[in-house]
Amino acid sequence: MRFDAAWSWVVPLAGAAAVFAFVLLTTPPGFSAISDVIFVPPRGPVADAAAYALGAAASLALIALLVLAAACGLVALFVRRWKQD
Repeated sequence: MRFDAAWSWVVPLAGAAAVFAFVLLTTPPGFSAISDVIFVPPRGPVADAAAYALGAAASLALIALLVLAAACGLVALFVRRWKQD
Protein backbone atom coordinates (compact mmCIF):
# COMPACT_ATOMS: atom_id res chain seq x y z
CA MET A 1 0.00 0.00 0.00
CA ARG A 2 1.17 3.48 -0.81
CA PHE A 3 0.19 6.49 1.22
CA ASP A 4 0.85 9.25 -1.31
CA ALA A 5 -2.05 11.54 -0.46
CA ALA A 6 -1.96 13.49 2.78
CA TRP A 7 -5.43 12.30 3.81
CA SER A 8 -4.32 8.67 3.63
CA TRP A 9 -2.05 9.06 6.64
CA VAL A 10 -3.75 11.96 8.44
CA VAL A 11 -7.07 10.11 8.76
CA PRO A 12 -5.60 7.07 10.57
CA LEU A 13 -3.55 9.25 12.92
CA ALA A 14 -6.50 11.50 13.73
CA GLY A 15 -8.76 8.48 14.23
CA ALA A 16 -6.27 6.81 16.57
CA ALA A 17 -5.88 10.04 18.55
CA ALA A 18 -9.66 10.34 18.81
CA VAL A 19 -9.97 6.76 20.08
CA PHE A 20 -7.18 7.35 22.62
CA ALA A 21 -8.86 10.54 23.86
CA PHE A 22 -12.32 8.93 23.97
CA VAL A 23 -11.09 6.00 26.05
CA LEU A 24 -9.34 8.31 28.50
CA LEU A 25 -12.44 10.52 28.72
CA THR A 26 -14.66 7.56 29.57
CA THR A 27 -12.30 5.71 31.93
CA PRO A 28 -12.32 6.92 35.56
CA PRO A 29 -8.79 8.30 36.00
CA GLY A 30 -9.13 10.21 32.73
CA PHE A 31 -6.27 12.28 31.38
CA SER A 32 -4.72 12.50 34.84
CA ALA A 33 -3.65 8.88 34.25
CA ILE A 34 -0.86 10.19 32.03
CA SER A 35 0.67 12.30 34.77
CA ASP A 36 -0.02 9.61 37.38
CA VAL A 37 2.04 7.07 35.46
CA ILE A 38 4.79 9.33 34.10
CA PHE A 39 5.50 11.78 36.94
CA VAL A 40 4.34 10.03 40.12
CA PRO A 41 5.85 6.76 41.33
CA PRO A 42 3.08 4.21 40.67
CA ARG A 43 1.68 2.75 43.89
CA GLY A 44 -1.72 1.61 45.04
CA PRO A 45 -5.09 1.33 43.38
CA VAL A 46 -4.93 4.75 41.71
CA ALA A 47 -1.78 3.71 39.88
CA ASP A 48 -3.40 0.43 38.88
CA ALA A 49 -6.40 2.27 37.47
CA ALA A 50 -4.16 4.73 35.64
CA ALA A 51 -2.08 1.93 34.13
CA TYR A 52 -5.24 0.09 33.07
CA ALA A 53 -6.68 3.23 31.46
CA LEU A 54 -3.50 4.00 29.54
CA GLY A 55 -3.09 0.40 28.44
CA ALA A 56 -6.66 0.18 27.22
CA ALA A 57 -6.44 3.53 25.44
CA ALA A 58 -3.14 2.66 23.77
CA SER A 59 -4.19 -0.79 22.62
CA LEU A 60 -7.51 0.39 21.21
CA ALA A 61 -5.81 3.34 19.51
CA LEU A 62 -3.32 0.94 17.90
CA ILE A 63 -6.14 -1.25 16.60
CA ALA A 64 -7.94 1.82 15.25
CA LEU A 65 -4.71 3.01 13.60
CA LEU A 66 -4.17 -0.32 11.85
CA VAL A 67 -7.78 -0.67 10.69
CA LEU A 68 -7.99 2.92 9.44
CA ALA A 69 -4.60 2.66 7.71
CA ALA A 70 -5.72 -0.47 5.88
CA ALA A 71 -9.04 1.13 4.92
CA CYS A 72 -7.37 4.32 3.69
CA GLY A 73 -4.82 2.28 1.77
CA LEU A 74 -7.60 0.40 0.01
CA VAL A 75 -9.48 3.61 -0.75
CA ALA A 76 -6.30 5.18 -2.14
CA LEU A 77 -5.72 2.10 -4.28
CA PHE A 78 -9.27 2.23 -5.67
CA VAL A 79 -8.99 5.98 -6.34
CA ARG A 80 -5.67 5.50 -8.13
CA ARG A 81 -7.08 2.71 -10.30
CA TRP A 82 -10.27 4.68 -10.99
CA LYS A 83 -8.20 7.65 -12.21
CA GLN A 84 -6.21 5.39 -14.56
CA ASP A 85 -9.36 4.23 -16.38
